[in-house]
Amino acid sequence: MKRIPVLFALALAGAITVGARPALGQYPQVRKGFWFNGGLGFGSLGCKDCGTRTGGLSGGLSLGGTLSPRFLIGVGTTGWTKSEGGATLTVGTLDARIRFYPQARGGFFLTGGVGLGTVSAGVAGFGSASETGVGVVLGLGYDFRIGRMLSLTPYFNGFAVKTSNTNANVGQVGLSITVH
Repeated sequence: MKRIPVLFALALAGAITVGARPALGQYPQVRKGFWFNGGLGFGSLGCKDCGTRTGGLSGGLSLGGTLSPRFLIGVGTTGWTKSEGGATLTVGTLDARIRFYPQARGGFFLTGGVGLGTVSAGVAGFGSASETGVGVVLGLGYDFRIGRMLSLTPYFNGFAVKTSNTNANVGQVGLSITVH
């Protein structure tokens, strides 16, 4: 009778590992081959001649290939949007992107990209207008492994778009899923 409580206690403590799965965070930080990242969050938009910043839905997607356990390259897009009173404003980028992990086995990374940027404004029933220029993104994040090749990734990015008439910038914070 005394054996059953002891075996039960050992099983709860993790001493018996037959058929057990690694706990959250025990998966190694392995990066190889194709990678994909997509997430949503909140963004704060400002511009050169704006008096205040305004918040809205923000997010991004990126994908590419792994050069080494510390360097990933690819393409990405960031975006911010807000609709109010039938009017919609959208700011976004499409860029070549690099992710740098200072430690090959660590989850912390820095990201950066340069490419096209677009600012669009529209009013329901009256059409829309957009301008295209240069877009840049800089950010950081951390991959929390939840599976062998899957991470939950909180991130902070700053991105900016400069066109001939507009200079907009967005600070975004969000949560994404990364597949390595």
